[in-house]
Amino acid sequence: MTVYIPLQLKNHCFQRGFRSKPLTFRRPSIVFVVNGTGIIFINQKSHFLKSGVTIILNPDDHVQFINDSSNEMELQLLHYQPFRFNASNQTFAAAEVPLDFTRCMPVISSSSLVDSFLTKIKTATGNDERQYQVKRQLYFSELILHLHSLIEIESSAIDDTISKTITYMEENYAKPISMSELPRMAGMTQSSYCRAFKKKTGMTPGQYLTRIRILKAKELMMDRKSTLRQIAVQVGYQDELYFSRIFKKTEGMSPSLYTQRKDKKIAIISKYLLQDHLLALGIEPIAAPAYPRYYDTPSGFPSYLHKRLQSTVPLNAEREPSPSDVLSLSPDWIFKTEVSYSLAGRPLEPGGNTLLISHSTSWEQYLRDIAVRLDKKKTAERLIHKMTALEKKAQTTLAPLARQGTWAIVRLLPNDLRLYGVKDHAFTDLFYRRLQFKADERLTHSYYESNALHKLGSLDPDNVLILWSEPREIEAIQVEEAWQQLKAVQNNRIFIPDSKEWDPWGPIGREYMIQSMVKFFQLS
Repeated sequence: MTVYIPLQLKNHCFQRGFRSKPLTFRRPSIVFVVNGTGIIFINQKSHFLKSGVTIILNPDDHVQFINDSSNEMELQLLHYQPFRFNASNQTFAAAEVPLDFTRCMPVISSSSLVDSFLTKIKTATGNDERQYQVKRQLYFSELILHLHSLIEIESSAIDDTISKTITYMEENYAKPISMSELPRMAGMTQSSYCRAFKKKTGMTPGQYLTRIRILKAKELMMDRKSTLRQIAVQVGYQDELYFSRIFKKTEGMSPSLYTQRKDKKIAIISKYLLQDHLLALGIEPIAAPAYPRYYDTPSGFPSYLHKRLQSTVPLNAEREPSPSDVLSLSPDWIFKTEVSYSLAGRPLEPGGNTLLISHSTSWEQYLRDIAVRLDKKKTAERLIHKMTALEKKAQTTLAPLARQGTWAIVRLLPNDLRLYGVKDHAFTDLFYRRLQFKADERLTHSYYESNALHKLGSLDPDNVLILWSEPREIEAIQVEEAWQQLKAVQNNRIFIPDSKEWDPWGPIGREYMIQSMVKFFQLS
């Protein structure tokens, strides 16, 4: 359970022409515009401010305030701190869990109730008596619920109307579509519609329609069954020459040159780092998933891929991609996994330019599946053969350690200990089957089990390997009595490698991981 505690509420007045220095917010915050107008940049994206608007800020947001009006702008800034309750020891600890609805809409048009709640919180802040602390927490909880309801109503209504027009364009792209009819369809003015459309997709309605038509045209070109004139008509252009000009402007080459080009632009929409497989097969994708909050690189790719993906656009896999992230790059193919993804609120279905890479518990199957699509089956088999040799060499090197009793693999998360099984996961398959570390016979489940500290205690393995865990979680588990009673803890047989970048699912990451693992255990 997570509780949100208000910490500090202050008023700020910005004179006309004021421009703040770029700020990085360390705590989640709520800003309410009391009076005036201006602009706020959140992570380099601008938002218009006016009286009555509420801004939701998250930890590590980069923010800049600008008052470009002729009047004073007054804000109220409320910092708060999430605390997570630990049921095992009945305590609260500070957590990095901002309000879970804030990422979808950082700036919302709010009501006078927000000002009222903030006033009540401010009144209750000046007194440390218990009753005032309870009141302050109650008012803040009511504020959170009110903001949540506003966001639900506002985002749902706007998204629904914009999504209807997007659906209309995607279903009728082959017909003449007037840009003036789309705002009427949405029941909005042209200016407000265009703003809302660009906020949702990152493109103007005209640009979005063009991208749809060009993507469909490239799909038809790959089939090589239609003439250029026929393709132009099928995607909504009656003039072949005009279609060719639009295609060249979008793709940087004529349709005829495009059909002769052998290398295809591939974008990856996935939670998995499939760019690892593509790079191993000799292909750099134009866009690929990244984890900027996890990996310590400018791109958000793991370090062993970062330098090899200099021309690849990172797609933040920590959120759902916007249409502009992908369509603006005009990919020839989109590789996606079975993890649910959508563009502009519509599911990204396999077919045409979108190729589905089926889920597998085997890294080899992922590589083979991708290689078949790219006609690189021989290259894939060479990579698999090379990896098999590396695994056998590592198994020989680590054999003396692997024989020293039973092993268990865990990952520590806030209020959770995940105990990994012996199957259906690329790492456990490597560790137990290929490197031949010995698992307890009672460890029979697949993938992992959550909240498994007591089960780990019943197994009581000779050795415990902790992977993908933050230092604070490693420190927190050490005070647990059930942990302290483990044989592996008492005999100092807890192994904690720097496994942040260990990824067994791709050939490049797997090689990096095996080499790091061997080095770690040799030093241990």
